[in-house]
Amino acid sequence: MALMQKKTSEQREQERLEAEVRKRVSDAEKERDAYLRSPAGQARTAFERGDQVFQYSMDVMTQQAIIVAMVGSNTSKRTADPVDVLNSVCREGWELVNGSFLFVEEGQQSRDKFMSSGQNVAIKGSTVGYYLFRRCEANRRRPAGQ
Repeated sequence: MALMQKKTSEQREQERLEAEVRKRVSDAEKERDAYLRSPAGQARTAFERGDQVFQYSMDVMTQQAIIVAMVGSNTSKRTADPVDVLNSVCREGWELVNGSFLFVEEGQQSRDKFMSSGQNVAIKGSTVGYYLFRRCEANRRRPAGQ
């Protein structure tokens, strides 16, 4: 018959500490992976790779089509301010050279006007900002500890 061996309080404390360390390491890896997927992380990777230019695009405005029967059409929009993203890229060693915007139509809805001729039309789409950066060593901010 196998005897069950009870764990000492020291063993339990050691296991708890090891589990805590594993969790911290896992959390740090997840945080680093999330950073590397961010615009600043992509910019850092490009800088370290020795790239001379870096391009980034992001939705700066999204517009939804709204058609209300017998009333008309309208759109709702949601905007995003790209300034934080652009500054984070510049801090990784890049200088903004150019920015341009393009409206990408994703669809439209139309209905005949109520009790008159013509159509009510509402457009669905997004405005995409395209930003071009060039390498600029002077803008590079070293993370703490480097």
